[in-house]
Amino acid sequence: GEGPTLIEAVCYRFGPHATADDPHLYRTREEEEAFRPYDPLVRMERFLRDRGLWDDDRQEDLEAAAQREVDEGIAAAEALPEPGRDAIVRHAYARIPRLLVDELHRLQRGAGEEPTVFSAEELWEVGDEPAPSGPTERWTMADAINAALHDEMAADDRIVVLGEDVGVAGGVFRITAGLYERFGPERVIDTPLDEAGIVGTAVGMAVAGGRPIAEIQFDGFVYPAFDQIVSHVGRMRFRTRGHVTLPMVIRFPNGAGIGAHELHCDSPEAYFCHAAGLVVVVPSTPYDAKGLLTAAIRSEDPVLFLEPKVLYRSFREEVPVEPYEIPLGKARVRRRGTDLTIVTYGGMVPVSLRAAEAAAAEGIDVEVVDLRTVFPWDVETVTASVEGTGRLLAVQEPQRSMGVLAEVVAEVAERCGYALEAPPRRLTGVDAPWPSFGIEPHGLVNDAMVLAEIRATMAG
Repeated sequence: GEGPTLIEAVCYRFGPHATADDPHLYRTREEEEAFRPYDPLVRMERFLRDRGLWDDDRQEDLEAAAQREVDEGIAAAEALPEPGRDAIVRHAYARIPRLLVDELHRLQRGAGEEPTVFSAEELWEVGDEPAPSGPTERWTMADAINAALHDEMAADDRIVVLGEDVGVAGGVFRITAGLYERFGPERVIDTPLDEAGIVGTAVGMAVAGGRPIAEIQFDGFVYPAFDQIVSHVGRMRFRTRGHVTLPMVIRFPNGAGIGAHELHCDSPEAYFCHAAGLVVVVPSTPYDAKGLLTAAIRSEDPVLFLEPKVLYRSFREEVPVEPYEIPLGKARVRRRGTDLTIVTYGGMVPVSLRAAEAAAAEGIDVEVVDLRTVFPWDVETVTASVEGTGRLLAVQEPQRSMGVLAEVVAEVAERCGYALEAPPRRLTGVDAPWPSFGIEPHGLVNDAMVLAEIRATMAG
């Protein structure tokens, strides 16, 4: 009763590794029998009997009770109705995104089934943009994220921040500055250099009722935590049919543009868009960063919050001091236009906006759509824009193949084919490791490249 107790029980695996395994291909029955007396359960029974604490009656009662529990569990499971096809989308998220409903209905129609009608309470309905009216401050993105962390930690004592150097140092980019002094070491936890441990600890905190915010120090450092994120963070709700949820945020600096070295300039968002159960967010402005992070922290779903490091302090804008939420899953039209739609996100948003202004000088009116949430993404806003302009240019920083915007192009081709006046085009990084230090600009999409692709898209 004075703290955790560790019991190390060294066991021999008596059964097969799996139902298809025959252990006698690699060990003998004599070996199995030699280890039988060392089975911890057998040894514990012998220990208790030697001290007069156990007998045959107790053993029979225990085995009978265990068998009843197993039999009752099997009977209860077999009595349940067979799940319908709609079970594959239930419990992936707190509420079902429209994207998943569309995918389910396609399968159901193909199987000759009636599409499932979900109630309003079951569906992820994207809300309206906020309308804060109080005082504002001219903040950078770094300031805005820091403010959101302060606001939410003050409002909810279940929130804990953990990560490398997030406490005393305030983080490598000083995003968590002031949190340690204000909320103390029990809520702002400096961890070892162990990304799998950071995320695994956050998973345990969320299971226990907390709302952890885990920081990964750099984008490329997230890979050691990949198993925790994909196998547990994204799947826990679905695995337990909603009985165990993980309302948590994993945030990290993301992307290129600062001339960093290897594993300090990656853009791994596409990996996590494939890990069902995760919400993946990439802001592009200070205003959005604060509102999206607030929504992420309050969400009942696990959110990966990727912060373009090139935008941390690149510009300031007026940001409301009061807390506000920007709906997750909602894109924003950054610039209205009639001739062509650019779909982009993160660090490529300001690049695309500058290129759009340059195109305007040539008489080309470009609309720019910022996804903000890259999964589940806002199909309706994107397709409405493309149907209005008739042309699509997808601009992303990371590699071309299997990228986030490859999916956007594919969906637009299916949904907007008759509205397109030219083939959709993509402008991306190349399918190679990201260049470091001085050669980074060779791989980075810039204003001139976007303008050239605008012209090419207009030419058809």
